[in-house]
Amino acid sequence: MARILVAVQAVGAYGERLSQWIDVDDADAMRRKIAEVLRGLPGVQGWCVLAYDGMPDLGPYPDIGELLAYLDAVDDYGEPFEKLWADRRFDGVLQAADMFADTYQGTYPDAAAWARHYLALTGRLLQICPDFDFDAHGREAAAMGDVRFIAATDGGVHVFWND
Repeated sequence: MARILVAVQAVGAYGERLSQWIDVDDADAMRRKIAEVLRGLPGVQGWCVLAYDGMPDLGPYPDIGELLAYLDAVDDYGEPFEKLWADRRFDGVLQAADMFADTYQGTYPDAAAWARHYLALTGRLLQICPDFDFDAHGREAAAMGDVRFIAATDGGVHVFWND
């Protein structure tokens, strides 16, 4: 379960601060919980996120919809989306999810396995000589900027077309 540590700062002689962990699972429930925290102190100036647990840091003033969209994308796409998110900066979660859907090619044991699969799909595998270096073909595709390989947790690679 992902959660955020929300803090509010009250106006006063000592500037009281109240913080509370809030589960990130439902936008309405989160808004209600934040409203409860805000009612906890008089003269509240606003709220911010001090820490994230179970998700990347989306800054001190995240959009609640973005938080939930991130978790939805992780639920839908899993580790490959998390790795893509960590590998590159995006303007927002929706842009990252769109890019993922458009560019993700799959997860393979290595670049050579991707090259073998790609060449088989394109029908070019039948034209290749028996001693063809599939690993070199994968490295060349990455060097030319056609694809990007992102290391997977299990030792394989997630493959994305470059846009």
